Amino acid sequence: MDKPKVTPKDFFLWFAAMAFLYVSVFAFIALIFSYLDYAYPDPLAYYSGDPYSSGISYYMAVLIVLFPIFIVLMRIVHKSIEADSSRRDLWIRRWALYLTLFIAGITVAGDLITLIMYFFNGDVTMRFALKVLVVLLVAGAGFAHFLADLRDYWQKNPSQSPMVGYAAGVLVLVTIVAGFFIV
Repeated sequence: MDKPKVTPKDFFLWFAAMAFLYVSVFAFIALIFSYLDYAYPDPLAYYSGDPYSSGISYYMAVLIVLFPIFIVLMRIVHKSIEADSSRRDLWIRRWALYLTLFIAGITVAGDLITLIMYFFNGDVTMRFALKVLVVLLVAGAGFAHFLADLRDYWQKNPSQSPMVGYAAGVLVLVTIVAGFFIV
């Protein structure tokens, strides 16, 4: 059986989807970090003006624009795979999934190394521990999701995939709405 050919459409759909995913994840984590900085301010830090609103509003804007585009792009990709199952074997798909697994795995390892280092130095505060937990949960969830995709879990359990998308959407929406109370 011949391997399916990657069309420019496939390449740019996967490239854009992964780029928007990475930027959205970074914005989500940065937004949660801003909320934690707001909830647990550093008494030794000097803030001039309003230290919260500019970063929060920027990350909210990024999520409002890019996360829905990511979801739509992934729906298009999954529809093309449903229409032609050989699209699962595209090299661009495998590279995108393995790259995401690699980045998530490195992030989890680096996060745990940072936690242990700060613990040994006696510098673990509530704000720091919560930030480590956020990174661990987000990177771990991303790793688990894309590992499941590589193992065809979503294909074997098609009713689960939309629920994960809706749950991620609700989580992002709640996070954005929370920003309106701070900004």
